[in-house]
Amino acid sequence: MSSHDASSTPQKRDIADRILEGMIRVFYGARQHSQSLKLRYGITAAQLQLLKLLEKQGDLTHSDLSDRLYLRGSTVTGIIDRLERRAFVKRRRSRSDRRLVRVGLAEAGKKLLESIPRGQSKFGALRHFVRELPQDEASHFATTLEKIAEFMGAPARANGDSSSAEGDPLLELDQ
Repeated sequence: MSSHDASSTPQKRDIADRILEGMIRVFYGARQHSQSLKLRYGITAAQLQLLKLLEKQGDLTHSDLSDRLYLRGSTVTGIIDRLERRAFVKRRRSRSDRRLVRVGLAEAGKKLLESIPRGQSKFGALRHFVRELPQDEASHFATTLEKIAEFMGAPARANGDSSSAEGDPLLELDQ
């Protein structure tokens, strides 16, 4: 092992620790944000995102919701169950194919969304922050984040294109 290899190892460890600590802080911040929404509006961040997605896209299948929110089917089922119990969403079975169930925004869900000021999901502020970063810094960050997501087994974008978020309804919700 050369002296260059030996000296870069602690440095790489320090960078890895900084990245992991940063990710933990982001996850913690997201959790705190969700708890804050729950206290203020009686709804979690995931529930709010699902309602906003239905508001923007109209009725969607369980599978569509799962894909667009990047959540497992069982997680989406739990969110829908809780929102349906509060009459914020309605499940509608297809007349032509009884196996197909679409989820739609109910009147109470529309009223709830009207009562929550836009920008509460923090996507808009985060988007603005990242857009203000120098181009090369943002590009390197995006590439590294995509690699981390792939390593962690997070699903790729539904359309397979990770280079652009144009048209991604989840990312457009706060615009």
